[in-house]
Amino acid sequence: MFLDKVNIRIASGRGGNGARTFRQEKFVACGGPDGGDGGRGGDVYLLASNDLNTLLDFKYKSFFKAEDGERGGRAHCSGKSGEDLIIKVPVGTVVRDNNAELTIADLRKDGDKVWIAQGGRGGRGNARFKSNTLRVPNFSEPGEAAIERELELELKMIADVGIIGFPNAGKSTFISKLSAAKPKIADYAFTTITPNLGVVKKQSGDSYVMADIPGLIEGASEGKGLGHQFLRHIERTKVLIHMIDVWGLIATNIDEYSTKAHEDSLNNFVQLNYELAYYSPKLKDRKQIIVLNKIEGYPQDELIKLVRRFEEYTGLKLASYEDIDSDSNFIALFTISAVTGEGLRELRQFIELALDKLESPFEEIELDDDTIATNHDDSHFTILKQDQSDSSVKWQVSCGKLERLMKITDITDLDSLQHLFYVTRAIGIIEEIKSRGAEEGDLLNIDGVDFEVTDAVLL
Repeated sequence: MFLDKVNIRIASGRGGNGARTFRQEKFVACGGPDGGDGGRGGDVYLLASNDLNTLLDFKYKSFFKAEDGERGGRAHCSGKSGEDLIIKVPVGTVVRDNNAELTIADLRKDGDKVWIAQGGRGGRGNARFKSNTLRVPNFSEPGEAAIERELELELKMIADVGIIGFPNAGKSTFISKLSAAKPKIADYAFTTITPNLGVVKKQSGDSYVMADIPGLIEGASEGKGLGHQFLRHIERTKVLIHMIDVWGLIATNIDEYSTKAHEDSLNNFVQLNYELAYYSPKLKDRKQIIVLNKIEGYPQDELIKLVRRFEEYTGLKLASYEDIDSDSNFIALFTISAVTGEGLRELRQFIELALDKLESPFEEIELDDDTIATNHDDSHFTILKQDQSDSSVKWQVSCGKLERLMKITDITDLDSLQHLFYVTRAIGIIEEIKSRGAEEGDLLNIDGVDFEVTDAVLL
């Protein structure tokens, strides 16, 4: 099964909480704070790899999380940092952030790597807060939150040659003759419903990749047939092989043969180029090798007429090699039989010649500045005003940073409470409830715990 577009969710590792401990040793009085810092959370990366050629693996697993940092320990021991997470994707994958509508990366080569999310920083242990004025800090910091993102992965196959054509033009037979690919072949429409890749050996010993794209039909731009869903896989090809069934759609065997098949084949050619232009103007101008296929059993005099019709329309000459550098996007015209092998050797030689002379048409995908990868700020807050029966008001605060801090705060300790309210004020919550009319005696609810608002707090 081939899959070329998926949505996944990723999360970096959360930073470990700082420790709130005190040195306790025999014969050592007043040991003091010795809580260590929490470990850093793991980062998340995407890595392009030739080991994959589809996004199918992400159908069965769509959530990926890096390892969290461990909590700090006694005796100034820092927590262990979380392991980074490296997610392999196929070469040619474009990465987008769905929520922020950002294009993050275009992974074109094996080994390309992109940083998706930074792990949270570990919280400081209470030993880090010791000072001349605060000898026994009874509080520590929570680790930074993880970064979570929803990503769209879109695979744009990296192939040198793309084979296009209407259904049953013989594309799959052709790629099976030139490469080791074994696509499903039959005499009914849409035998190929997913792109096929084949690696073709050159005479020089090098190789190139050929992609067989499922057939388009008239009206594909309106969603008919397989539509345009696979055309992204030929956006990066050097050259297109435009394969045409010489029998057209009217004549299916020699008894039904009609000269209208000439026009039918040419109309198919024109229509498919229209579909390419509708999808992308860049594809319309891509260099094309026009291949008239299935000439076995075709009347020779009628084949000559058909070739002349294509020569008149494209300005080409049959098997002419001098047009690679021309301004026209039509660079050669061949007649072949993919079944019998007639004409394949000459066409194969020309394909190699064209690949050597043509540049890769890699359009630069505009990437957006990605600041989300390092943004751990969860200090944004919401405040809900709730009227109480005794005429006081409860201010219900929702804030990720404060909720994390509450989980490691000893609310029976004065220093811990002072640190909690220092952070609350620094975030801007106190200023907000003052502006909304908070008064002495109101309640401030943080993570399910009520605190009475005093004049000292509001000052």
